[in-house]
Amino acid sequence: MTTIPRWGQVTAQANEFLIQMRGGKVVRAGQGLSCFKWPSDSVAIVPTSIAKLGFSADQVTIEKVGVEVRGLAVYRIAEPLLAFRMMERDRSSLTEILREMFVGATRRIVASLTLDECIRHRKDQIAAALMGEIAPILAGEPATLWDENESASATGDESGTGWGVVLDTIEIQDVRVLSSEVFQRLQAPYREKLALEALVAEDRVVEERARLDAERRRAAEQARRELMAEEEARIAAERRRAEEARRHEDELAAQRLEAELARARRKAEADAERARIELAARREAGEAEAAILRMRRMAHDDLSEPRLREIMLTETMPELARAFRGTFDRVHVTAPSGGDPFAFLSAGIDHVLAAVKDGRRSDGE
Repeated sequence: MTTIPRWGQVTAQANEFLIQMRGGKVVRAGQGLSCFKWPSDSVAIVPTSIAKLGFSADQVTIEKVGVEVRGLAVYRIAEPLLAFRMMERDRSSLTEILREMFVGATRRIVASLTLDECIRHRKDQIAAALMGEIAPILAGEPATLWDENESASATGDESGTGWGVVLDTIEIQDVRVLSSEVFQRLQAPYREKLALEALVAEDRVVEERARLDAERRRAAEQARRELMAEEEARIAAERRRAEEARRHEDELAAQRLEAELARARRKAEADAERARIELAARREAGEAEAAILRMRRMAHDDLSEPRLREIMLTETMPELARAFRGTFDRVHVTAPSGGDPFAFLSAGIDHVLAAVKDGRRSDGE
């Protein structure tokens, strides 16, 4: 709060109202005003900011149950030219007076209410009654006072000026039952109700848990069945693939076997054909040899000496020459002087003819 000197310059803050008096009359007044104070002047500075006060009152209700009511009031000085006449330099005296007024009014109001009304309807029963009783007094208007029989009587400031104070709001913060036994009895029905609700809630929780467990088991069983179905489908698919692969392998093996059999059959047929051809060739060769042999035999059946000589010269001698051609390339024939060099050849031919005749004779025998 601004300090006021005996004389000199005095300046009020923005939330203060300055009043300068001289000779018992107000010469200057204003919000946040500044003035020069002479020693004979009187200067008052009234705070116009919002203020609060707390109050607490003990009283018994209609049921003779003791309760403690604690509340909060918010007020402000709206008319400083009225309020400065009854307050000191600070608002402490005004606050104490208002607190005592709230305590007395609260006790008077609570005495005419039931415990349930005090607890459950504190805003519209106590706070509204306090506002209706004290606010008009502060404003200088007739106020309604509540007696024990809930009868109203009017009283007020006859000057019609009031205190210049505005009561903004009143809040009842707490209503506490003083007797612990009464408080426990009051709480008993609610506790039983809460206990019953807790039991019901517990039963519901148990039922819900059982339902969730059942659903979880059903879901697990369904998942297990789905997994089993998928596994069976996979096994069946693997079996089909294995069967198809085995059937394919069998088909390939049968095709390979058939191909091998066809190759073996073609080879056997080729071998048989080749054997038949060779047999036919050998038969034809044998028949040819037999025919040649028969022809030779037929030719040999009637061999005369001239014929043998012809055969010797035309067949035997060329064969001998071909046989000895690789062994030697020159034949020297010697004969005694004066003798015939081919005499030995004639002698050899004679020997060959004799051998042939002996052979024919032995064949005939």
